[in-house]
Amino acid sequence: MEDGKPTARDLPVIVRAAKCALPIIFTSLDHPEYPGVQGTCTALRFGDEVVFVTAAHVVARSDRRTVVEVALGFTGEPLRARIRDIWKPRPAAERYEGVCDIAVMFPASLPPFVTGESEAYDLARVADMDAPRDSVFAICGYPLGYTDRNIVDYESRKVTFGPHLAFGAYDGPSAITGHHVVQVSTTDIGGPNGFSGSPVFRLLRDEARGAWAPAFAGIVTLGGPDRIIDIAFLGAFLRNEVFRRSA
Repeated sequence: MEDGKPTARDLPVIVRAAKCALPIIFTSLDHPEYPGVQGTCTALRFGDEVVFVTAAHVVARSDRRTVVEVALGFTGEPLRARIRDIWKPRPAAERYEGVCDIAVMFPASLPPFVTGESEAYDLARVADMDAPRDSVFAICGYPLGYTDRNIVDYESRKVTFGPHLAFGAYDGPSAITGHHVVQVSTTDIGGPNGFSGSPVFRLLRDEARGAWAPAFAGIVTLGGPDRIIDIAFLGAFLRNEVFRRSA
């Protein structure tokens, strides 16, 4: 423990949950030799169905000439899941535009997750957003501020990935409808760029067992050097609106 907060070494269960955070690769069919890495997505499972969820602005520039893939394996030969369709919910009113910064990516086939490297989070455990101020939260993503990871070496045609797990304190509901704010510093990794679409977990303390347990709370949509703003998902929305459409 550091400053009363869990660390990755304290929490193998958090590290495992964070395996649902995966980088997105975009490749133009017009320039297949120049793939790009931009943003993070969250792999979610409900029953036998799996989807990837990210912020809508991450995939805003993709079109029919863009191949969108999610990296699943990071050792040996690259393993990716190709996306066949992307669904973006439309706001019912102007004030809901912010909360609709969501894109649900449906894979072309059941993703072959790699044990120890990637895993879909089971929506059986979803956080209630009644957290008191300063409650402990965690995010995991693929920031673009690093100089040695989450980059493409076009000479060797190699993509290098590296996730970042960070802990922060809950600050309360955002002024943006449907959002909440978590105070978490990203200054040491070059800022929040690349965290959009990352999973956000509320960490629940089980005093009887002396352990922490993660519960999925939402995804990152906005951020600054010292704060992350996320959409708080309701389990009912994911199950009724997302997985119902993947059938």
